[in-house]
Amino acid sequence: MPWIKMIPPQHATDELRRVYNEIYDLYPGEYKKSVPALMNPDGSEDSITAAHSLIPEAMRHIMSAYGVLLQPDLPLTRRQHELIASVVSLQNHCFY
Repeated sequence: MPWIKMIPPQHATDELRRVYNEIYDLYPGEYKKSVPALMNPDGSEDSITAAHSLIPEAMRHIMSAYGVLLQPDLPLTRRQHELIASVVSLQNHCFY
């Protein structure tokens, strides 16, 4: 997880919570489920979306574009999305 301050949805202001909801509404259902491997001992969850939470308008634009790219009517499957993310993360020496 990034070593930057993040504001998770449960601690967000009304404005930031609205942005989270707008973004999450774009994600296909299978992406909305928690992933046990990303759960922290304190019950929080690692989130690439939350890594953008200090600038809500930037988060809205960046993560909304991502949400649109995940749409199931596009040619890539979730497995392909995950494979691409894994290869990029490996190349960047990143946990993701």
